[in-house]
Amino acid sequence: MASSVTRALQAIKRYGAGPEQIDGAILAAINVTLCLASNGNDRVAEGFNHDIAANGRTFGGRGGFAA
Repeated sequence: MASSVTRALQAIKRYGAGPEQIDGAILAAINVTLCLASNGNDRVAEGFNHDIAANGRTFGGRGGFAA
């Protein structure tokens, strides 16, 4: 997973992504890795997205987001 996140960070730097795009790029890299690691079972990535959204609602007092 570290290599996919590293590639996402490199792309963020290369293309000058804005702060609002960084979370999405990293979450997309993690989702792809989870889907590939689970032999294409997209429910694994969906579970991850659900957990992120649910925990994001209360983390740091900020509103949640849907990945």
